[in-house]
Amino acid sequence: MSDGLTVDEVTKTNTGSSQVAILLFLALALMSALLNSSAPTPLYPLYQHQLALTSVSLTLIYGAYAAGVLISLFGVGNMAGKVKDLRSMIVPALLVVLVGALLFAMADSFFMMFMARLLAGVGTGALTGAANIALVRFGPRDGGKQAALIATLSFTAGLALGPIFSGVALQTGFHATSMPFVIIMAVAAIAALGVMFRWPAIEIAEPVGGVAAGVGGPNSTLAAGLRATGGKFFLCAGALFICWVVAASILAIGPNVAEKLLGMEDRGIYGYVIAIYLMIAGASQILSRRLPARYSLMFGCLAQAQALSVVVFAEAIYIHSLGLAAAGMVIAGYAYGAIFVGSATLVNLISPKASHARLISLFYVIAYIANWVPILLGVVIDHASLQLAVNLLFMVSAVACVGLGIRVTRAGFPR
Repeated sequence: MSDGLTVDEVTKTNTGSSQVAILLFLALALMSALLNSSAPTPLYPLYQHQLALTSVSLTLIYGAYAAGVLISLFGVGNMAGKVKDLRSMIVPALLVVLVGALLFAMADSFFMMFMARLLAGVGTGALTGAANIALVRFGPRDGGKQAALIATLSFTAGLALGPIFSGVALQTGFHATSMPFVIIMAVAAIAALGVMFRWPAIEIAEPVGGVAAGVGGPNSTLAAGLRATGGKFFLCAGALFICWVVAASILAIGPNVAEKLLGMEDRGIYGYVIAIYLMIAGASQILSRRLPARYSLMFGCLAQAQALSVVVFAEAIYIHSLGLAAAGMVIAGYAYGAIFVGSATLVNLISPKASHARLISLFYVIAYIANWVPILLGVVIDHASLQLAVNLLFMVSAVACVGLGIRVTRAGFPR
């Protein structure tokens, strides 16, 4: 053929185009789930006022998302690696995300908001594993590096854009409690259609050493893995737990803290603050991958990061300084990314191959439980004061972070 491509060349070009398209739609799918996770944050004070919710009710709504993720991980988490056509998991998960967003857009009661968050968590949990495996299958053969980068960027974009949509809706007064979720429904629908109709026709073989590696055998039990890793596993899990406690508290009670203790009158602005915090956390994750994991975790806990951030927050509230609070958010964002990457990488390094999957599952279960700690803060707020709840959070998390940072330096992790 003098003026065109051969049949093989055309086939390869079409396959390459199809793979690029599916990577984009998978990224959009992940982004839609995380949009649904973060969009409600700036709206919580408005919902609390309109629906006369207690602080406990508000934090229960926030914690329902983590419950949904855990339900999904336990229910379908292990299926993703065994399913040949992952569309059968990704598309239903996107529909669950869409229904969760629809419920939130229509919510006029505690029950509807609780169910909306629960469904958002179920959809995210089911989608995350399946979409990540699909990214590896259809991405370049680089050990999953590009897949991990796409997933991180998608998560960061989704988490950051959610509060921005809500902030704009609050400031403009344009259907503040529904407009952000209509956008999320549109994104989820586009992603679902793209996954259904742009899925590559060629079956991609599972990479060697994929998700099923190391399963089975006498040493594959969780107990065997915990014996092999000793206290190092719980040190990593504890660091991520405290990190997520602080992050969850920023998202769950942060809007009320900004309004009542820092005097931030424009609720929409807090959406932009949260977006910046989450973008810093995402950038920190990407940059922290270049550091040895042990130092990343140590710097996140000790190196004037997580412990310092809560001290800065406490001082900002004491002197009513929004500028100092903003500095605390920047430090906390860096700490979140550094601790997340450092602890997750170290768990991967120290986990025996036979029990690796089970240890990773437990690691994230412990982390997601941190999302329920704000419920205890809600009890303190309802029965005492917001100030006392914030002080307890600051004191406990600062002491825990310093202690964990010291333990990390002495734990003898792989260098």
